Amino acid sequence: MIKKTLLIILLILFTGILNAEEKTYKMVFVPASEKGDESDYTSLISITEELTGFNIDIIKVTDYNAAVEAMRAGRAHIAWYGGKTYVKAAEIANAEAFAAGVRPGEKDAGYYTYFVVKEDSDIKKFTDLKGKVLSLNTIGSTSGDLIPQVELNKINLSIKNKEHFENVFYAGSHDACLLAVLNNQANVCGMSSRNFEARLEDGTIEFSDVRIIHKSDRVPPPPLAYSKLIPKEDRKKIKNAVLEAHKHGEIGGYGGKMSHYMEVKDSDYNVLRQVIKLLNKNKS
Repeated sequence: MIKKTLLIILLILFTGILNAEEKTYKMVFVPASEKGDESDYTSLISITEELTGFNIDIIKVTDYNAAVEAMRAGRAHIAWYGGKTYVKAAEIANAEAFAAGVRPGEKDAGYYTYFVVKEDSDIKKFTDLKGKVLSLNTIGSTSGDLIPQVELNKINLSIKNKEHFENVFYAGSHDACLLAVLNNQANVCGMSSRNFEARLEDGTIEFSDVRIIHKSDRVPPPPLAYSKLIPKEDRKKIKNAVLEAHKHGEIGGYGGKMSHYMEVKDSDYNVLRQVIKLLNKNKS
């Protein structure tokens, strides 16, 4: 009887271990780059799987709203969001920011919006943009939509005012936004500094081909977030694994190679919440 009881206990424990090893969480990515953002996260995901014992499957969506909806519907449990998209996900999809990548040589995960023109452009300064063609990323992008609008408001320009620009269009990604300038489809683009620097590093562009005419204030970093519906103990394991991942191999993230990940929290994005409210107020 004792042996039978011990056998049952061992079977239960063994089954529990198997279930823990087979637990799968799905991770979604917003479409910020033509290069395929999920490829930058391959090593980080692999190390996180190794340290937690979880399987992490990748989901790629076509727009920012779909990334939020995936978590709200329970199809995704972890996400890489832009700042503005995270604010929305925190509001309606139980998202909680927990980490952001820091690039080699830097101490902070924050980044910027750049306004970029071709080197031979007649646009010499930020205030020369009236009447020009502007390319942006995608509706909902933080550094390729929200922050550009905020910066333009500072010089009394609005993408909603047809008298302020000859044309404003969303190219679909930061890379496409920049290529629109290089291919003479736009006079200027508003894009993420992360993507700009990544395209310099991989040789897509040469710095001598372009000029940065304006740099925004610091933007809170695009975070990794998990659903608060994930068991708290599992969230803790995932967070700890991401923050320790750099000790177990080379890692990447938004914009390419990362030196490490730093902890972030929901309140870090209150500045974006205030900016969104201000922008919405100015529209009304």
